[in-house]
Amino acid sequence: MSRNKILLAGLVLTAIVALGAVSQAQTVKTMFAGSSAQWQTLALGTYNYNSGAGKSECPSGSGATAPCFHYTNSSFNLTDGRPSPPVVDTGAIWIVWDSANPPNVWAFIKVDSGVGNRCFFANPACRVGIPAPFPGPSNSISSSLWGDGSSDSTPPTSVEALFTGAGVAVNVAATDIRPEDSYWSTCRTNSIAGNGTPGSGDGTDGLGYNTVNSPGVCAQFGAPPAALVGNPVQSGYPASTSKANVVAFNISGKDPFTGSAVTKYTTFSVGIDPVAFIFSRNGGQLVGLTDVTDAELQQAFSGANCDASAFGLASAGIAVYLREPLSGTMNTTEASVFRRPTVPASQGVLGASQELGVNGVNPLTGTSVPCSSSNGAGGRWRGIGTGEAVKSVLNSVKNNGVDGIAYAFFSYGNVGSIANNTSYGYATLDGTDPIFSTYSNGTSVYDPGQPLAIGVLPAAANTPCGALPCPENSIWTGGLSFPNVRSGTYRAWSLLRVVSTGTALTQAEKVIGSSQAFVVTSVPDYIPATSVKTTINGKSFTDPGVSLIRSHYQQTDGNGNALGPKPVNAGKTEAGGDMGGCIETSTNVGTQLIQNGPGACIAR
Repeated sequence: MSRNKILLAGLVLTAIVALGAVSQAQTVKTMFAGSSAQWQTLALGTYNYNSGAGKSECPSGSGATAPCFHYTNSSFNLTDGRPSPPVVDTGAIWIVWDSANPPNVWAFIKVDSGVGNRCFFANPACRVGIPAPFPGPSNSISSSLWGDGSSDSTPPTSVEALFTGAGVAVNVAATDIRPEDSYWSTCRTNSIAGNGTPGSGDGTDGLGYNTVNSPGVCAQFGAPPAALVGNPVQSGYPASTSKANVVAFNISGKDPFTGSAVTKYTTFSVGIDPVAFIFSRNGGQLVGLTDVTDAELQQAFSGANCDASAFGLASAGIAVYLREPLSGTMNTTEASVFRRPTVPASQGVLGASQELGVNGVNPLTGTSVPCSSSNGAGGRWRGIGTGEAVKSVLNSVKNNGVDGIAYAFFSYGNVGSIANNTSYGYATLDGTDPIFSTYSNGTSVYDPGQPLAIGVLPAAANTPCGALPCPENSIWTGGLSFPNVRSGTYRAWSLLRVVSTGTALTQAEKVIGSSQAFVVTSVPDYIPATSVKTTINGKSFTDPGVSLIRSHYQQTDGNGNALGPKPVNAGKTEAGGDMGGCIETSTNVGTQLIQNGPGACIAR
C-alpha cells in the first residue's frame, strides 16, 4: 500500500472516529483495553455492590444512576484500523451500564498490556465491537464475586448498538507496565533478531518478528508498510489460534501509520500485583519444587537447561512456558528476574533472557528451538495471555508428557483452575513467598487464608469466609495483603496503571477508587495504590496502600536512543521506564537505579 493511500485511509478513519465520539459522548464513560491483571477487579469495582444499600452503586462520584447491571462475553473484537488490512485482536469483555436514560456505559476488553497501550496511543484509536447479532452473556466472572450473586444481564438495545455498529473507541489503556516500557517491548519485538548499536551482546535487543527494522529500533512515520507490522507471535498451545499482533505505535510525536499527532497522556496508579511462579507436579518431575532462584529460572527459561536439574531436582526434562514478548507480565518478569535493564555496553547484559535462541520462531513449541534436557523430553512452549499460561501448566502432563512451569500475576481469578489442588503449586523466589507471610510447611499455616499443603495456591474456598467476597484482614494474619511485597522483600512485582487523558481519565479514576476499596473488603487481588478507609464487619479499617516505588530510568532503543521523556519517579510528572528498577520506599531517591540481582542495585 502506498504512503498516500495510508494517509488517506488514516484521514477517513479519523473522521469516522470523530463522528463516533460525538454520538457516544453522553454514554460511554470508559472503554478500557489491556491487562488481564486488572480485568476482573475493575469490573467488580465498576459494578460496586453495596451490601448495606442492597444494590450496586456504580463507580462512586461518576455521575451514574444506580443500580448498575453487568454483562460479560468471552470474545469481542479489538480493531486497529491504521494498517491495511486492519489488524484484529480478540478478547473477553465486560460491560457495565447504569439506570440512566440513555444509560452510561463502562467497558473493558482483556488483551495484554502491549495491545492496550497500542490501541490507546493509535491515532485513530482502536475500536471495540462485535458483528450483529449481539451475543448472549457468558457469565465469565463468577456470580459469587459481584457481591449480590447476580448473573449477567443482556444489555439494552442502545448499549448493544454501540458495539454492533461502528464500535467503541478505546480511551483508556490498562497496563502492567509503563507506556515507555511497553513501547520499548514493541520496538524490541518488531525488529530483526540480534544486537543493536552498540548493542548489549546477548542477541535479544531485537527478537526477530520483523525483518525490516534494525534490532530494537522503533518504526516511525514515513517508514515502509512492512516496517510497521511484524509477524504475529503465535501460540504454542495445542490447537490454539491465539496470537499477539505486532504493530507499531508511538507514545509521542507522530503516529507511525497516519502521521497524526499522538495524544498526550497521564498515568494513574491502580496498585501492586506480584508475579508468582506456578508449576505442575502430577508428572513427578517437579514434585519436590518449593523455591526458585533467579539463576535457576534463567537456566530453564533461556533454554540452557529445560530440566528439573535446573532447580536442584533429579534430572528429567520439563516443559517451560513463556509468554508473548508484548505482555506486561512477560516484561515485568523479564526485567526483574531474567534479563534486567541493560547497563552501558561495556558492562554487558544482566542475566539471561527468556527469548535467547528463539529468534522469531513461530510457533514456539517444544523442540522448535534448542532446549537442553537430560532425556530429550524438555522444551519451551509459548502461551498467549495469562489464561493460556495457566492452562499450559494445568494440562502440561496431558499435552507434553512432563511437568511444566510458568508465571502469572497472582489473582484469585487468574489461578483459579489450578488452586487448592496438590497437583499444582507455586514457588518462593529466593526464599520469599509472594502471597503469604511464610510458605506453608505442610503442618501449620501462617495466615488464615493459606492452604495447609506445601505450596498450594489459594482458592476462594481456602479463605476463612469459605468463599469470596472475603476481606483482606480475614485472610492475612497481619490484616494486610501480600506482606512480603509490601515490605519490599519479594521483588517480582509491578505497579498496575491506567493510561488516559481528559474526561476518560477522570472517569477511570472513579472506577479505580471503587476497585481499590473492593480489593480491601471483598477480593484482594492487588495492593491498593492509595490509602483505603472502610468498614469491615462493623469496624473501621484502613489499608495504608502502597509505600514502594521502582526507581525510574531512561528507556532506550536498541541503538541507545532515548524513548520517551527523562525519568521522574512519581507525581503528576511521572515519566520513564521502571520495570526492573530498584525497589525504593521514597520518591525522593535518585532515578536511573536498576536491579543488579537479588537485593542489589546499581546505577544505570
